[in-house]
Order: sequence, then structure tokens, then C-alpha cells
Amino acid sequence: MSQEITAPDSVQELVDLVKSHSSIVACGGGSKTSLFQSDDSTTILDTRKISGIVEYQPSEYVITAAAGTTLSEVIEALKANGQYLPFDPPLASEGATLGGTLAAGLSGPGAYRYGPIKDFIIGVRFIDGLGNQVRGGGKVVKNAAGFDFPKLFNGSMGRLGILTELSFKVFPEPQAYVTLQTPIESFDEAARILPSLKGFDLEGVELSSELMLSLRLGYQEPTMNSRKKGLESLTGKPLEITLGEQEPQVWQQIKSFSWLNSENKLFKTATTPESAFNLLRDLDPLIWRTYLTNGGKTLYLGCEVSTDTDLLDSTLTEHNLTGLQLRGPVKSCPLIGKRSGLNFIERIQSALDPKGVFLPFSHSTQVPA
Repeated sequence: MSQEITAPDSVQELVDLVKSHSSIVACGGGSKTSLFQSDDSTTILDTRKISGIVEYQPSEYVITAAAGTTLSEVIEALKANGQYLPFDPPLASEGATLGGTLAAGLSGPGAYRYGPIKDFIIGVRFIDGLGNQVRGGGKVVKNAAGFDFPKLFNGSMGRLGILTELSFKVFPEPQAYVTLQTPIESFDEAARILPSLKGFDLEGVELSSELMLSLRLGYQEPTMNSRKKGLESLTGKPLEITLGEQEPQVWQQIKSFSWLNSENKLFKTATTPESAFNLLRDLDPLIWRTYLTNGGKTLYLGCEVSTDTDLLDSTLTEHNLTGLQLRGPVKSCPLIGKRSGLNFIERIQSALDPKGVFLPFSHSTQVPA
């Protein structure tokens, strides 16, 4: 027996479905398959018809859109006015939606300089477990009224409610970028370099499994040579420069996780450079592909779909790290590693969803591979 999948046409239809079903999980573009897996008794709500930009005034630097709106649509609307989402969300080319991006708490390379998605979400509308339409935050940057639902929904995995609308603050986008790259010899060398990069106003700092260091800067021709020389002095290596039409492709590959097969399991964990390298030393490089992003604050890990990830779960726990599975079949809840803060968030969930319509954070239903 397969799961029921329904694609409501309106928010009111979403409300009716929440009221009439005993178990529901939301799905957007389907780019993060692990977040909506459950047993056959759970109905999957495809929210992509709940889409479109609701309000956008470039002079206010705020955009509001329905939760099922694709990142690509929002990015294009902002780009037409020289603006962008500074947290630089990944998986836009894979059809990811605004709601799914917030539910997964995903940010891209731009978070290195400007901060993650939670720093830019300022308002949400959602449907709670009783079918009530709730609003948290607002459409203006300065909003201190009420409980901070926008922050709570960051990384909530669809467990607190069905998102219907989101408001983000946005920034002017640099007119051009330049990418500098160099291979790094070891984790120890990378651990020395990464913390020293803060004074260079970089737009992105990434390190691949192959220890290729990628640095992104806003392109300013008068200062380009001096900035490049300064970074070469810091790294102790010559930096290969990429400009023009090829430059965005470097970062598109990073944000689309093209370094990993789309069928592989994919995990993320919040780290520091030190904790990331300590973890990587304990993982078999023949099994795990990795990408360290945001200057070492986020680590992505990928493996074959057949890989038993119990060892990753225990290793993350030993290193006091919490992970989230984004892709691939899950044994239980997508959360792995240290489960800190569950008691608090489960109390919030019980208040918003007293009937248990949404999947619990401690969800343990076996899902077939």
C-alpha cells in the first residue's frame, strides 16, 4: 500500500485537509525526500499549488510569498531589481520551495558573510494541528509582537504546522563576483586557514572532500589584485581566479550538491571548523563524501543509499553534534546524533498540534528503502 498524495489548490483546502485527516506531512518540491517520509497511514500534502509572490516592494527590501513558491521564482523576481536572498539558499535548480527551505533550515555559501536563513525570515503564516490559520512575525523588519514563530519554524521539518506564507528581508546584490581556488594539503592546514579569513569580506568559503578551497568575493577591480595577494599570503598558495560567465557555475554546482549522486543519502550538521575536522578524522573517506560550507559552520555528508548510517549517528553523538538527514530512506526520524532541545520543541508541538496530526519529532516509524 502506498501513501496518499494530495495537492490542494488553496489555503482553505489545506485547512480542510488538516481538519479531516489524522496524520499529515507537507512536501514542497521534493528535493529533501527524508523530511516527508513516514508510514503508509500518513497523507502527503503537495503544497506547490500554494504558490506565488504575495507582496514585493523593492524599496522596502522585503518579499512575501506563498510557501509553495519555488526558490527560482523568488530569485528571478529579486534579480530583476538588483536584489537577492543573502543566505543564498541551495537546491533552487532542483525545484526547492521557500517553505521546504525554511523547514530544513538550509542556507548556502552567502551565510558565511550575512548569516543563515533564520536571520532573514521575519514573518510566517501557517496552519496548526487544529486547522487554525496562525500568523507569526510580520511583513516589516521591525516586528517584536508575539511569539517568535519565524525562528521556531527554522529547521522544524514540517512538524509544527503547514507553512502557507513567508516574509524575508532581502539585500542589494553585488554586481559581479570573483572566485579564487586552491588545493589544501590536509585538515590541519585547512583548520589553520579558515578562522583567519574573516577580515577579507568574503561572500563564501567552501571546502570539498578533495580539500579544494573555494573563496568568493564581490568583484571590485581597483582592489582585486591587492585582495588576491593578501589571500595568497594568508594561505601560502597561489590562487586560481575565475571570472565572468563561468564564475556563477562554480557556486551553482556547490548549491545543487552536484558533487553527490542525487540518489545518495545526504546529511547536514552544524559545526565549527575544529569540530568538523575532528569528526571527519573519525569517518571513513571511502564511504563518505563531504562538503564544508559557511566557513566551517555547516558540514554536508553523503553516502551510498545502502550504507548503514548507525555509525554516523553514534559518531555525531560522540562529537556532541546534531545531524539532519535531507535525502534518502530514513530508519526513523531524520534527526541523528545528539538530540538536544527535543523536550522544549515537543512541548511547543503539543501546544500547536494537540491531536498529533503532524509527525512527532521523535517519529520512529520504519520506512521501506
